[in-house]
Amino acid sequence: MRRLVFISALIIGLQASITTFAQKNTVTLKVPNFVRPLVEKCITEYKKTDGTTDFQFVSGKSKDNNSILFTTTDDAIPFARYAVLPVTTADSEALHLIGQHRLNAKKLKSLFFVKDEFDEEDEGSKKKELPVHVYTGNNTQSASHTYASYFKQDDASYKGKKIVGDDSFLTIAIGRDPLGVTVNSLPNIFDLSSRHVRNGLALLPLEVDRQGRQTLDEGDLDKIIALLEGQEFSEIPVGNVGVEYDRNNDSQRRFVRWILENGVGYVHEFGLLQLSQKELAVSLRLTDNNSLAQK
Repeated sequence: MRRLVFISALIIGLQASITTFAQKNTVTLKVPNFVRPLVEKCITEYKKTDGTTDFQFVSGKSKDNNSILFTTTDDAIPFARYAVLPVTTADSEALHLIGQHRLNAKKLKSLFFVKDEFDEEDEGSKKKELPVHVYTGNNTQSASHTYASYFKQDDASYKGKKIVGDDSFLTIAIGRDPLGVTVNSLPNIFDLSSRHVRNGLALLPLEVDRQGRQTLDEGDLDKIIALLEGQEFSEIPVGNVGVEYDRNNDSQRRFVRWILENGVGYVHEFGLLQLSQKELAVSLRLTDNNSLAQK
């Protein structure tokens, strides 16, 4: 009799485990590396409220219905912003060449991009170009793409060399070249623990107002984030980070809404800028079932 009771309890336990496993949902995620630490934090916190969902990171940048795609493209639903700054290595020859001559928007365009035949020439443009070596990313998720779009250029207009892979490889490239300069997003430029510029890197000097100059020179990540959330600069592009997901997948939709309602509270920690409350409200409306059904 005891044996029968034991076997029955074992069968019931196995059935319960199988049922729980069957009810477990898996959400796959495609995430640019500079956003991944934030997404990992969101997963950790989200699992405290939803134990029925597992998450798996997969490679690839194209949209599909099996994954949530975190992307910097314009058609995604935004949840944060990211800033792009020009950088070189500390004490590099490139930094010495630029010296104390701060770069405004026109000088930045001249430094990074091939001259357009329709650009107007002035006395400054007739001067000899700085002999620096430009390194940029080669895909639409790269900060280089955002930088080019901001200055109304395409990716093919960049001078110099394109680096295959993640934007973190741009840091390696300029580290091997005393004349190397590049552009990158704040999470790739700053150490998220110390909140200062990564060891061995240096921001190129920008011709901004006094407050902006002082903040950038100080190199404190949190002060720079606060500055860029409160003021726009023609020399500093800011783009959106958003999500694309399967509107018919409830597990994906719940996680996306949680990010918009709760995960946005962590964006500063990971070097990103917050959206305004008005912008967040628009993003949330885009995840409403009724809103999606009308699209």
